Amino acid sequence: MTELATIHPTAVIDGDVQMDDDVVIGPHCIITGPVRIKAGTRLMGQNWVHGYCEIGHGNMLYPGARIGGPPQDLGFDPEQSRPGILVGDENTFREGFTAHRGKTEEPTRIGSNNYFMSNTHVGHDVQVHNNCTFATGAALGGHVIVEDRAIIGGNAAVGQFASVGRGAFVSGGYATSQSIPPWFTMTCTGTCGSLNVIGMRRSGMSQEDIARRKWVYKVFYRMNISMTKAKAILEEQRDDPIVREYLDFLEASTNPICHGFQRRNRGGAG
Repeated sequence: MTELATIHPTAVIDGDVQMDDDVVIGPHCIITGPVRIKAGTRLMGQNWVHGYCEIGHGNMLYPGARIGGPPQDLGFDPEQSRPGILVGDENTFREGFTAHRGKTEEPTRIGSNNYFMSNTHVGHDVQVHNNCTFATGAALGGHVIVEDRAIIGGNAAVGQFASVGRGAFVSGGYATSQSIPPWFTMTCTGTCGSLNVIGMRRSGMSQEDIARRKWVYKVFYRMNISMTKAKAILEEQRDDPIVREYLDFLEASTNPICHGFQRRNRGGAG
C-alpha cells in the first residue's frame, strides 16, 4: 500500500510499513516497521514512527513528534517492538510530542480526537481515552489512565499508575501521584480544591447532574470524615449512576485519590 502514499524523497521507510494511499509523509521522516498508518494521516516532517505501531485515520504529526519509542526503562530491550502502541483517529500531535510503546502485556493506547500540545509526553503502558487536551509540557508517567474529556495543564505531571477521571482538570505546573476523580479539579499538588464546573457545563450536563457531583465532592472533602466513611455514604446510593461512577473509579484506581483542602476550624485557636 505504500506505493500510492505521498512520500518525500528524503524520508526513510524501513521494514514492514503499510500505509493507505492518501497518507502524506513529509521530509526527513523515519518510519521503521512493523508500522500501519491509515488514511488521511499526515507526518509533516522530521517525525519518527517505529513499531510495533498502528496509527488510525486523520492524525496530524507536527515536526519533531515521535511515536513508538522504547520505554525509558533501563531494563527494557530497545529492540523489542511489542506490545507496541495503538493510536486512534483525528489526533493532533504538536512539535516535540513523544509517546513510548508498552513494555508489559498490553500496548500503550491513545484514543481519538485528542490534542497534544508541544513537548507533551505519554509514557509506556499509558491509556489515553478520547477528547482529551494536554497543554504544553504536560507529562504522563508509565501506566497512567486518562479518561474522556480530561484536561492536563501546561507542565503538569501525572505519576505512574495514577488515574485521571472523566472530565477532570489538572491545573498547570502541578504534579500528582494520586488519582483525580471524574470532573474534579486538581488545583495544587495532590489536592482537588474544586470541581470542573465549566467543563461540565460545556459537556451539556444538566444542572441536576452538576449538583449531584457537587454533593459527591462534598462527601469526599467537606464533611470532615475519613475516606472509608465517605465510601460507605456513597455505597448507600450506589443505584444512582453518578454515584456509581465515582465508586467504580475508586475501585479501579490502584492509587489513592487526591486530598481536598482542609478548612480551618474558625472556632478554635491556632
